[in-house]
Formats: sequence, C-alpha cells, structure tokens
Amino acid sequence: MLALLLVGPTSVGPTFRSGAGDDRSGAIDDQQPPRPLTNEQGLPGLTGTPQGSAILRIEEARAPTPQDLALLIESARSAQPHIQQAAIQALGRLERRDVVTDLLPYLRTGPNRAEAAQAIGQAMRGETLPLDPNDTQLDGVQQALLGAATLPDGPMGAVAVTLGRLPYNSAAQVAKANTFMRQILELSPQVGRNAAVGARMSACRGLELLARLQSKLFAIPKETLVALRRVATADEPTVKRVEDMFLRMQALQALVSAGGVDADTLRREIGDALHPTFRRLSMVALGGGASPVLGDDRLDYLRQGMIDRDYTVRYEALRGYVRHHAKAEGCQPVMDLLLDPNEHVVLLAIDLLATCADDENVVNRLVGEARTPPNTGSWRRESHALVSLARRAPDWLEPPLLSHSRHTVWQVRMYAARAASIANALPTLELLALDAHDNVRDAAIGALRRLKGSEAEPYLLAALGRNDYQLLRTTAREMAGLPATPALTGALVEALTRVTAQRKDTSRDTRLAILERLRELGSARDFERVEPLLRDFDPKVAEAAAATLGAWTGSTYAIDPVLLAPDLLPSAAELAIVTNQCAFVDMAGGKRFGIKLDALRAPMMATRFLRLVNRNYFDGLTFHRVVPNFIVQGGSPGANEYAGDAQYVKDEISSRTHARGTVGLSTRGRDTGDAQFFINLVANPRLDFEYTVFGHVVEVTMPIDEIMEGDRIVNITFRRMPSLCR
Repeated sequence: MLALLLVGPTSVGPTFRSGAGDDRSGAIDDQQPPRPLTNEQGLPGLTGTPQGSAILRIEEARAPTPQDLALLIESARSAQPHIQQAAIQALGRLERRDVVTDLLPYLRTGPNRAEAAQAIGQAMRGETLPLDPNDTQLDGVQQALLGAATLPDGPMGAVAVTLGRLPYNSAAQVAKANTFMRQILELSPQVGRNAAVGARMSACRGLELLARLQSKLFAIPKETLVALRRVATADEPTVKRVEDMFLRMQALQALVSAGGVDADTLRREIGDALHPTFRRLSMVALGGGASPVLGDDRLDYLRQGMIDRDYTVRYEALRGYVRHHAKAEGCQPVMDLLLDPNEHVVLLAIDLLATCADDENVVNRLVGEARTPPNTGSWRRESHALVSLARRAPDWLEPPLLSHSRHTVWQVRMYAARAASIANALPTLELLALDAHDNVRDAAIGALRRLKGSEAEPYLLAALGRNDYQLLRTTAREMAGLPATPALTGALVEALTRVTAQRKDTSRDTRLAILERLRELGSARDFERVEPLLRDFDPKVAEAAAATLGAWTGSTYAIDPVLLAPDLLPSAAELAIVTNQCAFVDMAGGKRFGIKLDALRAPMMATRFLRLVNRNYFDGLTFHRVVPNFIVQGGSPGANEYAGDAQYVKDEISSRTHARGTVGLSTRGRDTGDAQFFINLVANPRLDFEYTVFGHVVEVTMPIDEIMEGDRIVNITFRRMPSLCR
C-alpha cells in the first residue's frame, strides 16, 4: 500500500530549447566542513568521471527530460558511495514528490541513509501528486521515515530533522513527529554518548522547525517543553565540549521558537557567564510577546542585559527595553547607550530614540547627533540620527537635511532621501530623485510619487532611463494607478527593450515589474515590441509577456523560450582549489577574513565564487546590508538587492544549518542567486533549507561582527593556509 501511495507521474513537464571587540566565545559552529570525497582517480569532487559530471549537469538543469531523471535514478544505485550520494542529493533538489519512491530504499540500507532522509524532505517541498489530492503520500512518507529511524544504526538524527520540516496537514501528523523527537531527547546522555548527543541535537533542531513551521496546527506540549528545558540547562561532566554547548543552544533555540522558555530556564541562561549565545537568546525571549517574566523582574533582567559585556546581548536587551518599558520608564537608558563601545548598539539606540515621545532631551540629542558627517570616515551615526529626527521631530529637520542631501558620500544622501520621505520634504525629494547615484533616486522616488501624483511623471521618466535594476523595478511599481500617457508607456517599453538586450538572468524581477505595469498602462499598439518576449531566455518573463499580450488582445499566446547557455561544470582543477584553499577577503582599512568553501555540498556555487574571484568581480564592492544579530550581505555591483552577476546560480540546498559564520547565497526565490552572499552573524535556523550554505568564515584579523554598512572589499584571493583551510 505504501508503494502505491508514493507513486507519482513520470512526466516532468515542458522542455525548453537550450541556447549570490566583543567576546564571541559563545559562537559555536554546528558542523565542521566535511572531508571531500574523492573518486577512484583521486580527483576531488565528481568531475573526474563521466557519470559524476552528468549528475552535476542534470542537477544544474533540474532534470529537464525523462532521460535525465532516469540517469539520476540509475546513478543512485551506484556501488560508489560518492556517486550515490551526489545522485540522491540531486534527486532531492528537484523538489518533486514523484521521486520519493526512488529515494525510499536508501533510507534503510547503504552508506547514504542520512542523505536520503534529507533528500526526501527536500522532495516533499514539491506539489501534491495529481493522483493524490488528499495528500495521503505524506502519511506514508512519515511512516517510512519513522521505520528507518528504528533500525540498528538507522539515520535517527537525519530523520528527526526531516520530520520537523515536512508539510503537514493534520495535528495528528505533527503530534507523531513531536513524540518521536521527545523520545530522542530522553535518551541517556551517558549511553552511547556521541550518538546520543548527535541525535538529541538533531531532535532539538527538528523541534525548532516543528514549533516554527506548524504553530497554527499544533502547540508543542508540556512534556516536550520539559524535556527541552532539561537539555537546555544540563550540567553534565563534559559541559565544556563544543557538542554539549551546541546541544544546549539548539534546545534553547527550540524553546524560544515554541514560546516555552520558563522563568527557571531564563534565570539559568542569563547567568551563563561563559557563553553569550545563551544570554542573547534569553534577551530575545524577554523581548518577545511570550516572555515568562513580566513587570519589574523583566525590567531588571533587561537592564542587566543592557550592560552585558557582549554586544549581541546588549543589542537584544535594548530592543526588549524599548518595546516593553521605555514608555513607562523613560528613554534615558537608551541615551546612555549612545556611549556604547559597539557601533551596532549605538546605531540601534539612535534608531529607537525616534519612539521616545514627550522628551525634549531626546530631541536635543538627535539634533546634535544629526550633524553633517565628515567626507571621509564613518557616516552612519549622523545618517541614522537624521532619519530618527525625521520620525521624532520633523520640525527640526530642515538644517541638517540640507547638508546631508548635498553630501559627497552617496549613502549619506540615500539616508537623507529616507528622512525626506518620512517628513514629506518635497524640495529635497525633487533634488534627490535626480541624484547621480541610483540608490539615492530609489530611496526618493516612492515618496515623490505619493506627494506629487501624476505630476511626478518627469521624475519617473528620468528614472526609467537609468540602468539600475532596483530603480527600474521600484519606478515601474510606483507607476501603478497613474493615467496612461504616451511618454510613460513609451519609456516603459524602451526600458524593457534595453534591459532585455542585456540578456541577464538577474533582470527578471525588473522586467516582470515593467510588464505588469505595461499590462495596465499599455495597449495593443505596443504589441510588436512585447511579442518577441514570447521567445525570451527567461520562461517566467515569457509567461508574463503572454499574459500582457492576452490582456491587450483577449487572445491566448504560447511561449517558446530559448534558454541561455548553462554555466560550465566545475573542472577537477577548480574543485581542487576550492577544496584545498581558502578565499581571503581583504577589506579597506587593512583587515581580513577568510572563507572556506564547501565543495562537497555546493560544488557549483563554490566554483562560481572562484571564477568570480578570478575575474576580480568582488574588487571594490561593499557590504550594503548589515543587520546585527542576523546577517551581513555583500557582492552587489549596485550595492542593492537587485544588482548581481548576470547569470543566476542554482540553489544547492543541504542539511547544513545556518550556524554563526556560515556563508550563504542570497536569492529572491528558488534558483535566483546572483552571486551576492551573506554571512550569518548568529545561528539563523529560519534560513535552513531555504538558502544555500556554501562555506564558512575563518577569522584572521577581522571578526565578522566588525563589518559595517558600506565597508568595502579591496580584493579576494585564494591561497592555501593549512592551519585554517581544513
């Protein structure tokens, strides 16, 4: 019966023609980089064999033909573990439920049982099978996973994580997964210690997924929360082992997601003098809506956190204080943190001063802080203060806004545009909407459209003449509801034609926005300019073009996309470099950090990164997005979310979690990486199974916490340093 439930269609859909100084001792990485697998010729990775190369090619193309799918299924039967592992991984990355039947046998036997569990979880992200509208497949998959976990040496940990992420549709299914994970937590840590720690760690991770993803369907029950608290507060003889610390952290993270941190657990974690991760997560729990401690006790704990020696703890405590206590207790503690030694904390304090009402001291301080930044050096403090002043006391904004809007540093002018947008400062918006830097224009154009309505047309037309994808996308979206004019529709068509001629995958979001607006403002008069997009290199753009033409004419149009040539597969020499060397990132100011790439789990992205480095792509680019206690992101030629390398990078989702220091590929949906990358500043489990992890940081002279918005990459070089690049 189980086999019948898991059988899916053999069709794979249409085919197309070919053509991204504080104590940090509590930062614990959950997984060391794996030792690379080698084929029988001793070459790293898969490209030393025709079968291995074929697997990479088919995975990159997402198995567009039945023959491709059949080759992956056959390769999964290989007697060579590294070939089998790559094929199983590739099948899961298709995110198609009809391959689950082919993956199930590898759960029960062979060297890749854990990989099979992960692949099944990834495949189950796909659409429900057409012959199974009630999704009975899910029950069969869950039962198969549970059965495999009970076998001798079964993949218990991998099963726990996969059970945490399945797309459940009933509370009974979630309850069954919860019971399995709780039983793992109750394993004796002294019996089969290494296996027990690993399995319990995975159970905590699975429960975190379950609590976060299934909160509307199921509440984690009391007995499971008790088991998690026991793990989170464990005092074991080997408590200083990295594995034990990470186990505790995983349990606490699961409790935070489940809203299950109680007062006793909180007191224990706040008092952890050695590991700031636990103190930070405690502040997250205190600042949330389900804090186990309220009133004066919470206030006392938050005040304690605001003077913690670790900036990540102070940062979260400050957020919690403003959210729950500043209105009653005042903003003096916030102003006190303007003297904090950490710039992230200072900038947050400045931002939060905007919420302090009826306090003239706050206004006076913001006026002083919003002075003109120097032409060289840091500009962030003054710019954040300008935006905060716009929110808190816009009547005081005019003098500093004037100097900021004419500053030589474009980021200062961008923040001036944000402040002007808040304060409805129309003359400044009109100035900045024509700025030399497109990110400044982008920050101004929305408010200008709101304030001027159809009279903003000259500024919109000017923006449509630019080449920055983010600005073009913003402008097209802001034109919604405007009366159609020949100038506007003509500019939209010209921008669409110009961007299409650049033949870049990364123009997708921009072109979709323009087509959406043309559907509203254009007409059949523009048919001949849009009709060629039915054969566009991007199927999604071709579909949008067909919808636009249909809206104009009432007819139906078929698409016939001609895809861009795929990226070249990694060579053995390239994989040898990314396997045995580190990428060292030299920053302006002389500091440096390294990145060890993961050629086993993400060979295509690791190789793409190497190729980008070899053509000096990253030289001079900045970290344009910095979110403390979350990520830093860089690698954009436009210093924004929509400018990247021309060709998309396919996702290579694996079981590797987004631990602190891991390096991920930034995307805007599946398979849309544009060579922008991000570094996790803390453990971010909510990014797991959504974004590719393709490496981890090895700090040399620059801790990643020191990276600030606008910091510039001088260059990146690969070289071997055996002490670091392991």
